Amino acid sequence: MLQGYSLSPSLPQDIGLGDRFWYWRGASGRAYIHSIYCRDLCPPVPGAIFVIVHRCGGVRHAVCAGRVGADGKIPEIPPPSSGEEEIHLHLLARDGEAAVMILRDMEDDMAGPPRAAPERTGGSKPVQLELLLAA
Repeated sequence: MLQGYSLSPSLPQDIGLGDRFWYWRGASGRAYIHSIYCRDLCPPVPGAIFVIVHRCGGVRHAVCAGRVGADGKIPEIPPPSSGEEEIHLHLLARDGEAAVMILRDMEDDMAGPPRAAPERTGGSKPVQLELLLAA
Protein backbone atom coordinates (compact mmCIF):
# COMPACT_ATOMS: atom_id res chain seq x y z
CA MET A 1 0.00 0.00 0.00
CA LEU A 2 1.56 3.28 -1.13
CA GLN A 3 2.12 5.50 1.89
CA GLY A 4 2.23 9.25 1.89
CA TYR A 5 2.62 12.22 4.13
CA SER A 6 2.42 15.98 3.98
CA LEU A 7 5.37 18.29 3.64
CA SER A 8 3.83 20.76 6.13
CA PRO A 9 5.04 19.18 9.40
CA SER A 10 8.59 19.77 8.15
CA LEU A 11 8.07 23.40 7.21
CA PRO A 12 6.39 26.41 8.80
CA GLN A 13 2.62 26.36 8.22
CA ASP A 14 2.43 30.06 7.42
CA ILE A 15 4.09 29.65 4.01
CA GLY A 16 1.23 27.48 2.71
CA LEU A 17 3.21 24.52 1.32
CA GLY A 18 1.27 21.84 3.23
CA ASP A 19 -1.67 22.06 0.82
CA ARG A 20 0.51 22.03 -2.30
CA PHE A 21 2.95 19.15 -1.78
CA TRP A 22 2.76 15.53 -0.66
CA TYR A 23 5.38 12.80 -0.31
CA TRP A 24 4.66 9.26 -1.50
CA ARG A 25 7.03 6.53 -0.30
CA GLY A 26 8.02 3.69 -2.66
CA ALA A 27 8.79 0.05 -1.83
CA SER A 28 12.47 1.01 -1.46
CA GLY A 29 11.57 3.36 1.38
CA ARG A 30 12.48 6.43 -0.66
CA ALA A 31 10.10 9.37 -0.52
CA TYR A 32 9.12 11.25 -3.68
CA ILE A 33 7.68 14.76 -3.46
CA HIS A 34 4.57 15.48 -5.54
CA SER A 35 2.68 18.67 -6.37
CA ILE A 36 -1.05 18.42 -5.63
CA TYR A 37 -3.72 19.39 -8.19
CA CYS A 38 -7.44 18.86 -8.54
CA ARG A 39 -8.11 16.98 -11.79
CA ASP A 40 -9.61 20.01 -13.56
CA LEU A 41 -6.57 22.18 -12.86
CA CYS A 42 -3.78 19.65 -13.44
CA PRO A 43 -1.33 20.98 -16.04
CA PRO A 44 -0.43 18.78 -19.04
CA VAL A 45 3.13 17.65 -18.23
CA PRO A 46 4.08 14.87 -20.67
CA GLY A 47 6.17 12.14 -19.05
CA ALA A 48 5.58 13.26 -15.45
CA ILE A 49 4.76 10.62 -12.85
CA PHE A 50 1.21 10.88 -11.51
CA VAL A 51 -0.65 9.38 -8.58
CA ILE A 52 -4.44 9.50 -8.67
CA VAL A 53 -5.60 10.08 -5.12
CA HIS A 54 -9.01 9.89 -3.48
CA ARG A 55 -9.28 12.23 -0.53
CA CYS A 56 -11.97 11.83 2.09
CA GLY A 57 -11.67 14.09 5.09
CA GLY A 58 -8.01 14.24 6.04
CA VAL A 59 -7.18 10.83 4.55
CA ARG A 60 -5.54 10.44 1.14
CA HIS A 61 -5.65 7.05 -0.57
CA ALA A 62 -3.51 6.36 -3.66
CA VAL A 63 -5.64 4.65 -6.32
CA CYS A 64 -3.09 4.21 -9.09
CA ALA A 65 0.16 5.60 -10.44
CA GLY A 66 1.52 6.03 -13.95
CA ARG A 67 3.16 8.38 -16.42
CA VAL A 68 1.39 11.26 -18.10
CA GLY A 69 1.03 10.50 -21.80
CA ALA A 70 2.92 12.32 -24.57
CA ASP A 71 -0.32 14.23 -25.20
CA GLY A 72 -0.34 15.47 -21.57
CA LYS A 73 -3.38 13.36 -20.64
CA ILE A 74 -3.92 11.23 -17.54
CA PRO A 75 -6.08 8.11 -17.91
CA GLU A 76 -9.65 8.32 -16.69
CA ILE A 77 -10.70 6.31 -13.64
CA PRO A 78 -14.09 6.09 -11.96
CA PRO A 79 -14.71 9.05 -9.63
CA PRO A 80 -14.64 8.39 -5.89
CA SER A 81 -17.93 7.47 -4.25
CA SER A 82 -17.25 10.09 -1.60
CA GLY A 83 -14.64 12.77 -1.09
CA GLU A 84 -12.50 14.42 -3.73
CA GLU A 85 -10.11 13.29 -6.42
CA GLU A 86 -6.62 14.77 -6.62
CA ILE A 87 -3.76 14.32 -9.04
CA HIS A 88 -0.29 14.30 -7.49
CA LEU A 89 2.56 14.98 -9.97
CA HIS A 90 6.21 14.11 -9.41
CA LEU A 91 8.29 16.40 -11.62
CA LEU A 92 11.84 15.82 -10.36
CA ALA A 93 12.93 12.71 -12.26
CA ARG A 94 16.26 13.43 -13.99
CA ASP A 95 15.25 11.73 -17.23
CA GLY A 96 12.94 9.08 -18.68
CA GLU A 97 14.95 6.19 -17.22
CA ALA A 98 14.84 7.71 -13.72
CA ALA A 99 11.08 8.27 -14.11
CA VAL A 100 10.59 4.59 -14.99
CA MET A 101 12.58 3.52 -11.91
CA ILE A 102 10.63 5.86 -9.60
CA LEU A 103 7.30 4.71 -11.01
CA ARG A 104 8.31 1.05 -10.63
CA ASP A 105 9.30 1.70 -6.99
CA MET A 106 5.93 3.31 -6.28
CA GLU A 107 3.94 0.63 -8.13
CA ASP A 108 5.82 -2.12 -6.27
CA ASP A 109 4.73 -0.52 -3.01
CA MET A 110 1.12 -0.22 -4.18
CA ALA A 111 1.08 -3.93 -5.12
CA GLY A 112 2.66 -5.11 -1.87
CA PRO A 113 1.06 -5.73 1.52
CA PRO A 114 0.42 -2.73 3.79
CA ARG A 115 3.50 -1.68 5.74
CA ALA A 116 3.73 -0.10 9.14
CA ALA A 117 4.25 3.63 8.90
CA PRO A 118 7.85 4.65 9.59
CA GLU A 119 8.49 5.75 13.14
CA ARG A 120 9.05 9.43 13.61
CA THR A 121 10.81 11.17 16.41
CA GLY A 122 10.55 14.70 17.68
CA GLY A 123 7.21 15.34 15.97
CA SER A 124 8.80 16.00 12.59
CA LYS A 125 8.74 14.04 9.38
CA PRO A 126 11.85 13.31 7.33
CA VAL A 127 12.53 15.55 4.37
CA GLN A 128 14.57 14.09 1.55
CA LEU A 129 16.57 17.19 0.73
CA GLU A 130 18.65 15.57 -1.97
CA LEU A 131 15.52 15.56 -4.17
CA LEU A 132 15.17 19.30 -3.67
CA LEU A 133 18.87 20.00 -4.22
CA ALA A 134 19.46 17.73 -7.23
CA ALA A 135 19.14 20.04 -10.16
